[in-house]
Amino acid sequence: MRPATYDPVRTLYRTLLVFDIVAILILAVGLGEFLYFEPAGQTTGASVRVAIYQYDSTTNTTIGPERSSFARAQLFAAVVDWSSLQPDIIVDARWYDSFEAVVGRVGPGTPSQLAAATTIPVGIPKGLKYNLPGQYIFVVERLESGVPVEILARRLVLVERT
Repeated sequence: MRPATYDPVRTLYRTLLVFDIVAILILAVGLGEFLYFEPAGQTTGASVRVAIYQYDSTTNTTIGPERSSFARAQLFAAVVDWSSLQPDIIVDARWYDSFEAVVGRVGPGTPSQLAAATTIPVGIPKGLKYNLPGQYIFVVERLESGVPVEILARRLVLVERT
């Protein structure tokens, strides 16, 4: 009987096969997650008009022209035109800060339920006096069974360090 010889290529080949299997599993999980949060055939083509303005918290009104950048000490809010949406869909509107924390929110609800909440201000984090610098994102999403399935509007706002 012939003694078994060590073949380094066989070990490398098996190692690469294990890495391939792991990569295929990661790809399958990612594809499954994508299909869960972006199901096919869920787009309605709906959109909603959103404008960003400086906000006065004492009078709960917006000030001045539409803007996309603010100083840290300035409050700002999104103004949403809910009337442009179909009356039977469920929507949600949220502000996210640079750390992807929700810092302002309205909904979920139908456009008629949210009609009184057209101005959605960004919230200052607890314990702070001003907004954190960085990029803020305002998103209006359509929900289906409590899961976001379509982005109806998205606006980016820059809060400057000065």
